[in-house]
Amino acid sequence: MIENKLLIPVDFTAAADKAVEFAVFMAKKMHSDITLLHVFEDEGISLEECEDKLNKMALSINADKEIYCDFICEAGSIFEVIPEIASRSAYRMMALGAHGRKGLRQKFFGADILKLLKRIPIPALVVQEGSVVPAEGFKTTIFPVGSHDAYERKIDAMYIIAGLCNPDIHIYSISKPGFEQTDKLRENILLAEERFAEKGLNYKRIDEDQNVFSVGFAKQTLNYANAQRANLISIMVNPTQENAYFADSDKEAILMNEHCIPVLCTSDAEEEV
Repeated sequence: MIENKLLIPVDFTAAADKAVEFAVFMAKKMHSDITLLHVFEDEGISLEECEDKLNKMALSINADKEIYCDFICEAGSIFEVIPEIASRSAYRMMALGAHGRKGLRQKFFGADILKLLKRIPIPALVVQEGSVVPAEGFKTTIFPVGSHDAYERKIDAMYIIAGLCNPDIHIYSISKPGFEQTDKLRENILLAEERFAEKGLNYKRIDEDQNVFSVGFAKQTLNYANAQRANLISIMVNPTQENAYFADSDKEAILMNEHCIPVLCTSDAEEEV
């Protein structure tokens, strides 16, 4: 049984601090507790020093008294430890901070964060140092369509967001010459519309003609999200077969988008890693 805790991997950077800020915001809305996770590698400081830092962070969060925060410090690889802990039944969702190639700590950027996210079996909110916690919640969410077999997980993740606020969900696609919608894609669009309608969620169906000439869909999707002043973009991190040759670069562009829009990520990873 999935419990109602939020898991926050931290690497003691400003981006990680931002992830904690988002997690506290969500935990209060969800009446959830928080676990901070640091994967200890050879960082030039002792394990005891890492635990001391985590303890100070947890005490600061606990001072709020609305939520409870504990922590885990475990040695190993982020690509092994984080998915294993995220698969435990205590955690409903994860939040983590991503940053660019300057001041790297623990590889939370671009291709490496995508590699990690593909192994995470719970929804993960990825934020950047410049992301802004929306005072009224994720009111405008861009929900790009896809032909993934596990697309229902993306829909389920949106239910979590809907519990925080009453978002306007844009079920979004781009019509490109030479790209025909597959049967599975049309099936997933219909599934999203039906499930959102059943839950009484606000949604609209947006199908734009191509207006940005690029191999993938990320640039136009981000342009649309920025124009709509979106607070959130929802993606599946695993590629579909028809888009495999550009999917990863597209997803990296969305994760590290220059507008610092938070990204809600779901994968097809199994619950037990």
